[in-house]
Amino acid sequence: MTPAFVRTRTTPPSRAGDAVASEDSPTANITLETFKDHQSNVLPHKKLMIVFPAIALAQMISYMDQTSVSTAVPAIGSGLNLGPSISWVAASFLIASTSIQLVNGRLSDIFGRKPLLLTCLGLLAFGNLIAGFSTTPAMLFAFRALSGLGGGAINALVMIIASDVTTLQQRGKYNGFIGASVAVGNGLGPLIGGVVTERASWQWCLWFIVPVIIVIMILLALVIPKSRVPGGSWTKIKMIDWVGLVISIAAVLLLLIPISEGGAAFAWSSPLVVVMLAVGGAMILLFLLVEWRFARLPIMPLRLFNNDKSANLILMYSTLHGFAYWANLFNVPLYLQNVRGYGPIISGAVIVPMLVSHGVGSIISGQIISRTGRYNNVILPGNMIWALGVSLQTLYTRTTPIYAVCLIGFLQGIGIGCAFQSSLVSLLAHSRKVDRAVINSLRNFLRTIGGTLGLTVSSAILNNVLKARLTGQLPESSIVQLTSSVYALSSLDLTPDQHQRVLDAYMKGMHSIFIMYAPVVGACFVAASLVKDRGVAEKDASAVELRERVCDGTHVVNEGPAGPPRD
Repeated sequence: MTPAFVRTRTTPPSRAGDAVASEDSPTANITLETFKDHQSNVLPHKKLMIVFPAIALAQMISYMDQTSVSTAVPAIGSGLNLGPSISWVAASFLIASTSIQLVNGRLSDIFGRKPLLLTCLGLLAFGNLIAGFSTTPAMLFAFRALSGLGGGAINALVMIIASDVTTLQQRGKYNGFIGASVAVGNGLGPLIGGVVTERASWQWCLWFIVPVIIVIMILLALVIPKSRVPGGSWTKIKMIDWVGLVISIAAVLLLLIPISEGGAAFAWSSPLVVVMLAVGGAMILLFLLVEWRFARLPIMPLRLFNNDKSANLILMYSTLHGFAYWANLFNVPLYLQNVRGYGPIISGAVIVPMLVSHGVGSIISGQIISRTGRYNNVILPGNMIWALGVSLQTLYTRTTPIYAVCLIGFLQGIGIGCAFQSSLVSLLAHSRKVDRAVINSLRNFLRTIGGTLGLTVSSAILNNVLKARLTGQLPESSIVQLTSSVYALSSLDLTPDQHQRVLDAYMKGMHSIFIMYAPVVGACFVAASLVKDRGVAEKDASAVELRERVCDGTHVVNEGPAGPPRD
């Protein structure tokens, strides 16, 4: 409840961006404080032990979907005769999921977390179900994109709900279990996808997840607390920043399509790529202008970047983390399959130690944060351990013992687990409570953008190495196939000598990629070390929050007693 000595007033959108409408509007009394008051619902421990496994399952299934389908891509390409367009199996999902990530935080403020999460799970299930019946590439790409719209929002919504039902001190402990669910999803996905594809068909790689999602939806409907944001459906629809929403999605699409497919589906120098990048950049500037001057309830309030230097550092850290994490998660299996010759199931099993230690590291780091009240004492050691593991990875060769690959992966997983969810606790400690939905979405968006850039840069490095080392050694058509798809090696008709040259070239490319993202992990450590550790212990935070709102122009403060705690 808002303290008695605080009098709310609406302000021009250009000043605060927190007021929803003018005073004679039906939405005049709905502000960001409304969202905080109606969506916060801190639960006792017994109920948290029911809610958290449920939302962790939702998180796990979204990651499992991405990684299981990636294992089936060669079979999908063969079944639908995709040819060079095979990369769109993953790109259609990735681009769609990224396009929605920036806006789902604000949408959850308006419509509620629970309805939006159930809707997104439904989209993921429906998209997968119909995609499994695809008879043309276009049909497959369209419904994988629909799955992406649902899957892209699930991750942020789970973390937003976790923030709603816990206090700041509890968040580290319980978020550790969410981090473990990410590791489990990433670990089980390739194994299940590989087994299902080999024993049944690629369609079942999409279908097996549908009944699981339905069960999770029923569970979530029963256990997630109800929250009701005031206002009817039409009122809520009018609250949406439609201009910002359309511009942000258009900007993401115009940038990610050429970034994801440049050098594969499109030449980097093609007019189409240049125009899309230029227009996408202009759309970003237009989006920032709309959010700054015109949006009544901004999707991304620009004041998020003004309030706290440490929060900006954590957002930069999240981008770098996504760059290195996704590049590593993609390229280690590629090294195992294309350089070492292992199948999808074996390569998936080899990375299990990394994912197991990732989950264990997340849980332990969360417990440490909750017990000590500090987050830098796990984020910094976590990044140091991760950097050590990545550095050792640069020593990989074509004959590195598999036990060494497993041990180095295990070491990396501990570091990633300590650094992954802990950074979210740090970000929330440096953010206003009313902003937790949009700051969660922004963090997820930047991590995904970083991951997309990491995959693009690593793919460009590999292709350049393959071209440089194989030109004159292989027919030009074979080089084009190798650089167009990571799955082309097994389908080429090569002599034993040519095959060895290709493996040497792949190893050189992998080595260059591992060297490339080692300093990125180092940059993560530098960014994290500059973050001020404010701790997570409860304080009388009302003065800080009120001062921030006065600066925004959203409240007038009179003299009176201190208000209630923030959480």
